[in-house]
Amino acid sequence: GARRLLSWAVAERRREAASLLASVRAPSQLRLSLVMATPDQQTVEELERTYATNATKGMSDVSVAEAFARDGPNELESPPKPTLGMLFLLQLTSFVIILLMLAAVASVAVNAIGPNARDFLSYITAQAIFIIVIINAGIAAWTEFKAGDALEALSKMSQPAISVIRSGVEVRVETRNVVRGDLVVLGTGDVVPADLRLSDSDDLKVNEMALTGEPEDVAKNTKVKIKQGDGPEKLTPENMVFSGSCVTNGRAKGIVVDVGMSTRIGRIAALIAGDSTQEQPKKCGCLPDTTANQTPLQKNLDKLGARIGMISIIVCIAIFVIGVVLDRKDPDQGDTPANQAWLYMILVSVTLAVAAIPEGIPLCVTIALSIGCNQMVEKNVLVRKLAAVETLGSASVICSDKTGTLTEGKMTMVSLWTGGVSYEVTGKGFDPTMGAIKNCHARDSGRDVCVRSTMFAAVLCCNTTISKVKDPETGEEKWEPKGNSSEAPIVVAARKIGLDEHLSKDYRRVLEVPFSSSRKMMLTVSDVSGRERLCEGGMPLPPGTKLLSVCKGAPNFILDYCTHQLTEDGGSRPLTAEDRQGVLDTVDHYSTRALRVLAIAAQSFEEMPFEEASEDITTDQKFEACRTGLQLLGLVASIDPDRDGVPESVLASRGAGIRVVMITGDYLKTAIAIAHNVNILLPDDDEALAAVDCARLRPGGEYLSHDDMDILTSSVRVFAR
Repeated sequence: GARRLLSWAVAERRREAASLLASVRAPSQLRLSLVMATPDQQTVEELERTYATNATKGMSDVSVAEAFARDGPNELESPPKPTLGMLFLLQLTSFVIILLMLAAVASVAVNAIGPNARDFLSYITAQAIFIIVIINAGIAAWTEFKAGDALEALSKMSQPAISVIRSGVEVRVETRNVVRGDLVVLGTGDVVPADLRLSDSDDLKVNEMALTGEPEDVAKNTKVKIKQGDGPEKLTPENMVFSGSCVTNGRAKGIVVDVGMSTRIGRIAALIAGDSTQEQPKKCGCLPDTTANQTPLQKNLDKLGARIGMISIIVCIAIFVIGVVLDRKDPDQGDTPANQAWLYMILVSVTLAVAAIPEGIPLCVTIALSIGCNQMVEKNVLVRKLAAVETLGSASVICSDKTGTLTEGKMTMVSLWTGGVSYEVTGKGFDPTMGAIKNCHARDSGRDVCVRSTMFAAVLCCNTTISKVKDPETGEEKWEPKGNSSEAPIVVAARKIGLDEHLSKDYRRVLEVPFSSSRKMMLTVSDVSGRERLCEGGMPLPPGTKLLSVCKGAPNFILDYCTHQLTEDGGSRPLTAEDRQGVLDTVDHYSTRALRVLAIAAQSFEEMPFEEASEDITTDQKFEACRTGLQLLGLVASIDPDRDGVPESVLASRGAGIRVVMITGDYLKTAIAIAHNVNILLPDDDEALAAVDCARLRPGGEYLSHDDMDILTSSVRVFAR
C-alpha cells in the first residue's frame, strides 16, 4: 500500500511538472515571470532564447506572424464602440425618460377604456410624449455617435510608425504591428512603441514623464544590474525603455518584451479602467450600466424624476381615495350602472400623473448640451459624451503645471551671478548671435575668468545643443534647441561668449547622474587630464587634476554641499555662513522677478572617489561620493515667458468661481512671482496662506492627516518644491 501511495505521489508530481512546462510555453507573460528573471535581469543571449529572436537580424516574417497571432496588436484595450442603436437605447434609460414613457402608456390605456376610445385626438398627449422622447434620444445618440467617428478618424490619421529590423532588413511598421521579440531601432524624436530591453545604446536619453511625472531626461544603457535581495522591482530600470516614452537624445536598439496591455503604461491604463476580469454591470438586462459615471446634471435629473414620480404617485393615490370616499362619478355619463366612482377616479388620477410629468425637461437639456457641444467644436474641442459639456462646467478647481502650460516653456537666460558679481545677459530667444553678457557698467564681460568658468562648467553638465532649422512653412531658418528646455538658456548664453557646446566633446564624460526629484540636481564627471585651466580664459585647475565633477540644480540643495566659492579673479576661498546667506539672498532677489535659478558648482579629483570596477556601487552612492566638497561657481537665472492668454483665462476662471492652483517644482519665491504674473495670486492675496512649500505637506517626514490635508489644500493656490 505504501509503495502504491508513493507511486501515485510521484505520478502527481510529474503531472504538475508537465503542467508547469506547458505554462512556460504559453504566451502569458505572467506565467513566464514565475519561472525566469525579469527582462532587465537577463542578458541579451537569454532574451534571444526567451523571445526566439536575434539581437542583430531580428525576427523572421514567420515568427512575427506567429507572435502577432499569439499576442494580438500592440495597442491599449478600449471598450467596443457602441452602435447607434445602442446609444439610442441608452438615452431611454434615464429616470425622467422612463417616467415619461410610463405616463404615455398610462395615457393610452386610460383613453382606450374611455368613451372616446375611437377618437384619434384622444391619444394626442401620448403621441406628443413619444415624439419628444424619440427626438431627445435621437439628438443625443447621433451627437455622441458622430463624435466617436471623428475621434476614431483622428486616431487613424495619427497612427505612428517605428523602425524595426526583421530578417536583417530595417523596415518601417505601424506600432500596432510590433510584436514581442521584435528588434526596434530608436532615434531622437521617436516615441517608444512598446516595452524594450536595450541590446545596444549610443548616448540614449528618454523622457519618462508619462510613467514618473519627472520632466528631466533619463540616461539609458545596456548594463544588467543584478537585483539585491528581495527588494521591490525598480519602476524604470536603466537598461529598459517603456512604451510612451520619448527619445530625446542618441540612438539605440532594443528587443520588445511587452506589448499592449502588458506594458507599464498598459498596467496604468488597466488600473484606471478597473478590473476587466469582472463582469461589467448591466441594466435592463443587456445595456451597460453607466450610473457610476453619471455627471452632476444626470444625477440631479434622476433625483428630480424620482421626486416628481413619488409626489405624483402620492397625490394621485390621495385624490383617488378622496374621490372614491366622496363618490365622485363622471357627470357626462349620468347615473348609470357603468358609471362607477372608482373607475372614474382612476382615469382622473392617471390623467393628473401624466400632466405632472415635465416632458419638456429632457429635450431642453439635450438641446442646451448640443449647443454647448457645437460651441466647443468651434474652439477645436471634440466632445465625445454629450453630458461631458455639463461636467466641464461643474469644475470648481483646476490644477496646472507651470512650465509649458502656464508658460511657453522657452527659457531665456537674463542674469548671471558669479565671483560675487551680478551680470546681465542680453538678447532674446534661442539666437546666440544676438546679445552678450555685461556687468553693471554695461561692459562686455565675456572674457572675465569667473564668467567663462561658470558658463563652461555649466555646459559640461548639459546635454542640449542648438542649431539652425528650416521652417517648412515659411522657409526661414531659425535657431532651435534640441534637448532639455532648462539647459537651452545655458547653451545659448555660453555661445554668446564664444563657448560652443560642441567644445565639451573634447572633455570625455566619465560619469553622468541625471536629475531626479529626490536629488534636485544633475552631476557629471569629465576627463580634464593634461589641462592647466578649465577652458580658454577659464579658472586654473589644481595641479594633478584629472577629473572634474560638475553639479547643476536647485541652489538651496547644492549650497549644502559647497565648502568653497569662486572669486572674481578665478581663485577660490572658503564659503562662510555670511557668504551662504548672501547667495540665498541673491536667489530670493532673482526669484521675486519670476526667474528660475540654477546653481553651478564643481570639484576636481585626481581619481574617482569610488572603486570604478565594482559592480555593487549604486548610482546614488557614486553621486554622494562626487558631490562632496564642492566649489560654488555661480548662479544662472532664466525667465520663462507667460503663455499668451493665460492671465486672462485665469481671471475668467476666477470669475466663474473656479480656483486655479499651480503645482511646480520651482523655488517658492519664483513660483509666487509667476503666480502673480498669471493672476493665480492677486495683489490682495496673503502669500503666506496662498502659497506653500510642499514640505508643509509632510512636516517631520510624515504626511499630514487627511483632515489637515483638506484644510491646507482648500485655500492654497501655489504648491512649490
